[in-house]
Amino acid sequence: MKTIAGVLLIAATLLTALATPRMRAKDAAPTLVGGEWINGNGQPFKGRITILHFWTFGCINCRHNLPYVAKWAAKYDPKEVQVVGIHTPELDFEKDPKNVEDAVKRLGIQYPMLIDAKGENWNRYHVEAWPTVVVIDKQGRVRETWVGELQWNGQDGFGEISRKIERLRQEKG
Repeated sequence: MKTIAGVLLIAATLLTALATPRMRAKDAAPTLVGGEWINGNGQPFKGRITILHFWTFGCINCRHNLPYVAKWAAKYDPKEVQVVGIHTPELDFEKDPKNVEDAVKRLGIQYPMLIDAKGENWNRYHVEAWPTVVVIDKQGRVRETWVGELQWNGQDGFGEISRKIERLRQEKG
């Protein structure tokens, strides 16, 4: 009997995962909601490319992405390409805004950071894992999503996303 219940639980979990909508290329990017901002406000999206980095400070994989996200923030004029960090906590101590502020300062993050304490933006963007990078075009549409470390195990997520940004810069606004 336990085996049947276990199989049913696994089947229900898989069906739920398959039924969960995901952001697709060209979907309209949801407006960011709720939360406190650190280092300014990262809205609106229209008229410029936006890079969203969903992360949490307790996640080593997320911290491995930070130097690459910082490179984008340093390279581009924020009027043309803006970078926005979205801190969505996983653990209880990551939910305290003071801890987030301290981490942002300690890690040297200078671009706008939204504290997504309730995971509202995480859910609106259908994010499934930390870290996730979402690229939004000048018309406010999702154009690229990268899940995981940008440079994990020989991958070149930084290069792929950078090339995508350059292509999007050439498109009409």
